[in-house]
Amino acid sequence: MPLVYVIVTMAGVQRAMLATSSAAREAGRLMAVADNEEVGRDRAERAVDDILANHQLTDRQRRAVRITASCPDHGQGCGEGTGFGPGATVEVTITYRVPIAGFLSPVLGLDLPVGATNRTRVDRYRGLSG
Repeated sequence: MPLVYVIVTMAGVQRAMLATSSAAREAGRLMAVADNEEVGRDRAERAVDDILANHQLTDRQRRAVRITASCPDHGQGCGEGTGFGPGATVEVTITYRVPIAGFLSPVLGLDLPVGATNRTRVDRYRGLSG
Protein backbone atom coordinates (compact mmCIF):
# COMPACT_ATOMS: atom_id res chain seq x y z
CA MET A 1 0.00 0.00 0.00
CA PRO A 2 2.79 2.55 0.72
CA LEU A 3 4.04 2.10 -2.83
CA VAL A 4 0.63 3.20 -4.13
CA TYR A 5 0.90 6.46 -2.14
CA VAL A 6 4.35 7.12 -3.57
CA ILE A 7 3.14 6.46 -7.11
CA VAL A 8 0.10 8.72 -6.66
CA THR A 9 2.25 11.52 -5.22
CA MET A 10 4.88 11.25 -7.95
CA ALA A 11 2.15 11.30 -10.62
CA GLY A 12 0.86 14.54 -9.10
CA VAL A 13 4.37 16.00 -9.06
CA GLN A 14 4.94 15.06 -12.70
CA ARG A 15 1.58 16.55 -13.70
CA ALA A 16 2.43 19.78 -11.84
CA MET A 17 5.87 19.94 -13.48
CA LEU A 18 4.36 19.68 -16.96
CA ALA A 19 1.60 22.17 -16.15
CA THR A 20 3.81 24.84 -14.56
CA SER A 21 6.38 24.58 -17.34
CA SER A 22 3.75 24.95 -20.06
CA ALA A 23 1.95 27.74 -18.23
CA ALA A 24 5.13 29.75 -17.59
CA ARG A 25 6.23 29.45 -21.21
CA GLU A 26 2.83 30.43 -22.61
CA ALA A 27 2.35 33.31 -20.16
CA GLY A 28 5.79 34.69 -21.04
CA ARG A 29 5.05 34.47 -24.74
CA LEU A 30 1.70 36.22 -24.33
CA MET A 31 3.32 39.02 -22.33
CA ALA A 32 6.07 39.47 -24.93
CA VAL A 33 3.67 39.83 -27.86
CA ALA A 34 1.08 42.00 -26.08
CA ASP A 35 0.42 45.58 -27.14
CA ASN A 36 0.83 46.83 -23.57
CA GLU A 37 1.62 45.48 -20.13
CA GLU A 38 -1.96 45.50 -18.81
CA VAL A 39 -3.30 43.47 -21.74
CA GLY A 40 -0.33 41.11 -21.51
CA ARG A 41 -0.82 40.46 -17.80
CA ASP A 42 -4.53 39.81 -18.29
CA ARG A 43 -3.90 37.34 -21.12
CA ALA A 44 -1.05 35.67 -19.23
CA GLU A 45 -3.19 35.15 -16.11
CA ARG A 46 -6.02 33.64 -18.16
CA ALA A 47 -3.57 31.34 -19.95
CA VAL A 48 -2.13 30.16 -16.63
CA ASP A 49 -5.65 29.42 -15.36
CA ASP A 50 -6.52 27.49 -18.52
CA ILE A 51 -3.33 25.46 -18.66
CA LEU A 52 -3.40 24.50 -14.99
CA ALA A 53 -7.09 23.57 -15.32
CA ASN A 54 -6.26 21.37 -18.32
CA HIS A 55 -3.93 19.44 -16.00
CA GLN A 56 -6.60 19.23 -13.26
CA LEU A 57 -4.73 21.71 -11.04
CA THR A 58 -7.63 23.99 -10.19
CA ASP A 59 -6.98 24.82 -6.53
CA ARG A 60 -6.04 28.52 -6.65
CA GLN A 61 -4.87 28.38 -3.01
CA ARG A 62 -2.05 26.03 -4.02
CA ARG A 63 -0.62 28.15 -6.82
CA ALA A 64 1.46 31.30 -7.03
CA VAL A 65 2.08 33.33 -10.18
CA ARG A 66 4.67 36.10 -10.42
CA ILE A 67 5.13 38.14 -13.58
CA THR A 68 7.82 40.80 -13.80
CA ALA A 69 9.03 42.95 -16.65
CA SER A 70 12.36 44.70 -16.55
CA CYS A 71 14.60 46.56 -18.91
CA PRO A 72 18.15 45.20 -18.96
CA ASP A 73 19.37 48.41 -20.63
CA HIS A 74 18.38 50.50 -17.58
CA GLY A 75 15.47 52.23 -19.23
CA GLN A 76 16.91 52.77 -22.70
CA GLY A 77 14.50 51.50 -25.31
CA CYS A 78 11.93 50.19 -22.83
CA GLY A 79 8.64 51.74 -21.75
CA GLU A 80 8.68 55.09 -19.99
CA GLY A 81 9.69 53.93 -16.52
CA THR A 82 7.42 50.88 -16.57
CA GLY A 83 10.08 48.33 -17.49
CA PHE A 84 7.84 46.95 -20.22
CA GLY A 85 8.53 47.81 -23.83
CA PRO A 86 10.74 46.85 -26.77
CA GLY A 87 13.84 45.09 -25.47
CA ALA A 88 12.37 44.31 -22.05
CA THR A 89 12.73 40.93 -20.39
CA VAL A 90 9.57 39.29 -19.07
CA GLU A 91 10.00 36.72 -16.32
CA VAL A 92 7.14 34.43 -15.32
CA THR A 93 7.44 32.16 -12.28
CA ILE A 94 4.68 29.71 -11.44
CA THR A 95 4.64 27.53 -8.35
CA TYR A 96 2.11 24.85 -7.46
CA ARG A 97 2.10 22.99 -4.14
CA VAL A 98 1.27 19.32 -4.78
CA PRO A 99 -0.48 17.53 -1.90
CA ILE A 100 1.25 14.41 -0.64
CA ALA A 101 -0.87 11.25 -0.60
CA GLY A 102 -1.50 9.07 2.44
CA PHE A 103 1.01 8.32 5.16
CA LEU A 104 3.75 10.44 3.57
CA SER A 105 1.99 13.68 4.50
CA PRO A 106 3.13 13.78 8.16
CA VAL A 107 6.66 12.65 7.23
CA LEU A 108 7.40 15.09 4.40
CA GLY A 109 4.98 17.91 5.16
CA LEU A 110 1.64 18.78 3.67
CA ASP A 111 2.75 19.39 0.11
CA LEU A 112 5.64 19.52 -2.34
CA PRO A 113 6.28 22.81 -4.14
CA VAL A 114 6.81 22.43 -7.89
CA GLY A 115 7.60 25.38 -10.10
CA ALA A 116 8.87 26.72 -13.36
CA THR A 117 10.37 30.00 -14.53
CA ASN A 118 10.44 31.35 -18.07
CA ARG A 119 12.26 34.42 -19.35
CA THR A 120 11.15 35.94 -22.64
CA ARG A 121 12.51 38.99 -24.43
CA VAL A 122 10.16 41.52 -25.98
CA ASP A 123 11.26 42.12 -29.56
CA ARG A 124 13.42 45.24 -29.60
CA TYR A 125 12.27 46.31 -33.05
CA ARG A 126 8.51 46.28 -32.68
CA GLY A 127 6.18 49.04 -31.66
CA LEU A 128 3.86 48.86 -28.70
CA SER A 129 0.67 50.80 -28.16
CA GLY A 130 0.29 52.87 -25.03
